[in-house]
This record gives sequence, structure tokens and C-alpha cells, in this order.
Amino acid sequence: MIKPLYFFLLSLFFINISYGIGDDSDPSSANCPDQYESCGDNLTIKYPFWRTPNDSTSNQYCGYPYFGLSCSEYGKTILRLPNDHTFLVKDINYPNHSITLVDIDLDGNQQYCPRPRHNLTLETLPLHYSKSDLTLSFHFNCTSGPFPWPPKPPIECLRFEAKRSYVNVLEGNEKEQDNWFGICEEHVRVMVLRTPLTNNDMITTEFGRAMDQGFMLDWGTAKECGACEASDGHCGSSDSKKDLLCFCKDGKVRSKHCGGMQISLFNVISANF
Repeated sequence: MIKPLYFFLLSLFFINISYGIGDDSDPSSANCPDQYESCGDNLTIKYPFWRTPNDSTSNQYCGYPYFGLSCSEYGKTILRLPNDHTFLVKDINYPNHSITLVDIDLDGNQQYCPRPRHNLTLETLPLHYSKSDLTLSFHFNCTSGPFPWPPKPPIECLRFEAKRSYVNVLEGNEKEQDNWFGICEEHVRVMVLRTPLTNNDMITTEFGRAMDQGFMLDWGTAKECGACEASDGHCGSSDSKKDLLCFCKDGKVRSKHCGGMQISLFNVISANF
């Protein structure tokens, strides 16, 4: 004999199907296109990336946090990461889950003697450096060479009076055996794609061209979006980046996942039969 609790759960389950309990917004508020309009550089913009709105009327977006892409006045695609790090997007490879970026400060820089200003911190973003990347380690305004061995020639175009700057190529997780503190004023690391230009014997004169090729980041599933994507939805959020949204195929927007209460109730009932 089935206990009364089961009848109650079954009744609630079917009521939930009929009336759509768990819907968090009206279907008309959903805005998760298969593809967004490009900036004019022929780059495809689609999930998990999204186009930042040109107006302030939209309070929701469909895509990962900080994956919003904007367009420059010259029709180029721009990605802004935390801490005001801004990059031009050179390529997005959706099958490989990779994006190629170049520091926006290098755009149009024809002298090929850029001065890197900051390290890139990915923090908790679902991004990580590709195996195609190398690290360029810069030491600026040094009173002597920071590398004990082998000795490195200074970067002539970044000479400042009697002070010298240096660059070194690091492979993978390779660590430098240097002691720059008290010798150099600043230490900055940037990522670049592995190319013939990144040969350690050439990098002192070719680092600008290497940086102009950009670097690659791979993306994985954002941890907060796992349940939504597992339910065949697309993850999103409100402008406040506080409320997780799940854009579902039925045109509705729910919180966390598209299954709503139906899935959880079904699992409870099945487990008790």
C-alpha cells in the first residue's frame, strides 16, 4: 500500500508540470540568441560569450561572468577582464574552447618596443593558459643583470639613462633563478604564443613582435554554471552579477537549472517506490 506521503508528492509533481512552478521570470524576458551580431571583424560571438548591450535597458545577460564582449569604434572585438585589463580578441575557437588575445596597448604599435605594464591575474575565472603559451619575464630599470647565468643582453630600446631592462623566456612552470629585488625597479610577466620569435636568443629584439601575436586562453565550465548546463540550459546572470540565471530552451529563465522542481521531486518519488 502506498503511503499518503507518496500521493501528496505525486499530486504536487503533476501540479508542478501543469503550472510551471519554479519559473523565475516571464518567457519574454529571455534573451539568449544562438549568435550575436559581430563587431565587424568577422569574429563569431556566441555562448559562453555575449555582446555587452549598447544601452542600459537590459538587466540580464546570457553567458559567463566577465565573458562579455564589446566593440571598439574601429569595429574590433574587445574583452575586459577584472582589474581593468583590456584585450583585443584575435580569434575564438569554439570547438577547442580557446580564445586568442592581445593587449590593447599594442594595437597599432609599429615600433615593436612596447613596455608591458601589468601582470594578468585570472583569479576565479574559468580561464587558464594554453599549452601553446610561453612566459616572457621582464625586469625593468635594473642597475645590473638580474639573471646569474647565462648572462642576458639588455633591451636597448628600453634603456633609461644608466638603467637597463631585460627579458627572459620561461617554459611552462619553469621558475627563474634570479634575485631582482633591490636590483630592478619592476618585474612583469606576460604570456605569448610559442612562435619562432620566442627563441631565447632572439627575444631581446623580437619581444614586441612576439607580444603582437597575442596569447591563448582555454576556458572550461564555470563552476556556478554546471547545474544549468547539465540541464541543457545556458548560464547567465543579472547585471549585478549576484543572481545566477539559467536560460532554458522553453524560452523561460529560471534560477540555477532548467529542471526546476520537476527533476528533484521525480527523484524523491522514484527513490521511495
